[in-house]
Amino acid sequence: MMNTRIYSKRGFEQTVNNAVALAYERRKPSIDFLLLFSVKEAEKEQLLATIKENPLILTAQWRFETVMMTAYIKT
Repeated sequence: MMNTRIYSKRGFEQTVNNAVALAYERRKPSIDFLLLFSVKEAEKEQLLATIKENPLILTAQWRFETVMMTAYIKT
């Protein structure tokens, strides 16, 4: 498993894509994203959908409400 901290919404998509590619290269089965910015209830599904759009992602889910999400990498 890999862990990645995301500090702002502005760089969210790029950070996710870079981290997923790195996890795939290192053959990691999953990656945890710790969000260090506030997430409104209405934004939860949009952020999750952004992660699921990556073709290397098998599935993704929220953990601990809006603080952390886990993505599982295709192998």
